[in-house]
Amino acid sequence: MSKSTAETARLFRCRLEELGPLNDMVLAMFTTNQADFGKASPDYADKGYRKGWDASQAAFAGLVPTGVRRASDKDVTKTMAQVAKSLRDPLNFLDLRLSRAAKKGGLTASAADFGLGKVRAGITTRDMEGLDGALGHLLQLVETPANLTALTAQGHTAADTQAFADARQQLGDFNTAQNTNQNAALELTEENIKAGNALWEYVVDALGTGALMYKESQPKKAKTFSMATLLKRIRKEHAASGEGTPPMPGVA
Repeated sequence: MSKSTAETARLFRCRLEELGPLNDMVLAMFTTNQADFGKASPDYADKGYRKGWDASQAAFAGLVPTGVRRASDKDVTKTMAQVAKSLRDPLNFLDLRLSRAAKKGGLTASAADFGLGKVRAGITTRDMEGLDGALGHLLQLVETPANLTALTAQGHTAADTQAFADARQQLGDFNTAQNTNQNAALELTEENIKAGNALWEYVVDALGTGALMYKESQPKKAKTFSMATLLKRIRKEHAASGEGTPPMPGVA
């Protein structure tokens, strides 16, 4: 697909990957309250309105499979956490061996200087960039000939070193894959802008009508038809899954 151009103005005021979940919420609210919408205007009771909305939803989903991408990102995040956690036991053994080696001499740095604390912190906080740096520092010191000799005397093996190196490589590959997914999700094309705009029209129409329809009779319900409230909920759920994104400019 071609890159977006100025030929099609972007109307939707949210992130491209947020539009699908936002539509799902609004469509569910519309379906639940369709009888009330039909009383507000016969247009909403007409089967053609819902048919048009469904068609727009299908067209958008065909171009922007955000649900699939989000599931993929969740799987990557979960796998990265598992790989990181798998380092805890090897770290404990290395910690023990470093302490023993330090007592006998031969290390080029103190046991604390190897940075096992930073590696553990990166695992706990899921700070993958920090973890990558800490593992790189740790491996550099472990692989220094004098340190490797001292650690080998305490039971450290080449396989133990390789386990740390492999984990670092895996985490790097997963992080790259996740960034690629997120970048793809943010890509705007001429086709998906048009599809997004078409879907956006139904979303804002239903939200605007619902908010006005219940404003006096059911003010609390009217507030549930708030664009800002729904987007905050989506972003909160997104952040809880480890895929948080900052808000779009101009969107509360």
